[in-house]
Amino acid sequence: MRLRFGPFEFDSATRQLHDDRRSVHLSPKAFDLLQILIERRPALVTKAELQDRLWPDVVVVEANLANAVAEIRKALGDDPKSPRFIWTVSRRGYRFSADVERLDGGDPARPHGLVRWWLIWRHTILPLAEGDNIVGRHPQSAIWINAGSVSRVHACIVVCGGHAAVEDRRSTNGTFVNGERVTSRHPLVDGATVTFGSEPAVFREWSDETAPATERVSPLR
Repeated sequence: MRLRFGPFEFDSATRQLHDDRRSVHLSPKAFDLLQILIERRPALVTKAELQDRLWPDVVVVEANLANAVAEIRKALGDDPKSPRFIWTVSRRGYRFSADVERLDGGDPARPHGLVRWWLIWRHTILPLAEGDNIVGRHPQSAIWINAGSVSRVHACIVVCGGHAAVEDRRSTNGTFVNGERVTSRHPLVDGATVTFGSEPAVFREWSDETAPATERVSPLR
């Protein structure tokens, strides 16, 4: 996901933020927070959801979230009393309010654009987008797997530079690729079975070169 808002250019694949003159530094948590708010714009994202996604399965004080928001505002030069980008909804959460221009050819009404990577889970096709795709039982997950063995924030599938990989996010029951438990970021290839807890899914990647030919069928009479 590459886009522009105000004088800033945001790239989730390379995890970079620039303005018209320089690179803008953000800590990893602050960058993740900004990405979540941008993806959910202009909707409110509650404090509870943000804490679940940024610090999965870890109890943290609310000040950690407030500090990450303050870091983003400082980097963007955003005045909390008269915000251009990050709005606070009192006692509830935050939302991203600026107009956004897509720079990667994506259709704003279709966040995933052209689907090249996807998971097949229980006969359901779950498209994967460039950048981070959070997999979890929480309904706001990019890849929502509503099953009891799946943690609310279970894993992340990262699509970057034409390749995909999966990493566990301290899930209760673990993430597995072809039966082997994932302990670090693990590359994915077409046809791999990725199991979240006890829920298997098949990773697929479209390739014009290797796609099978169209099957011929007998004409209808």
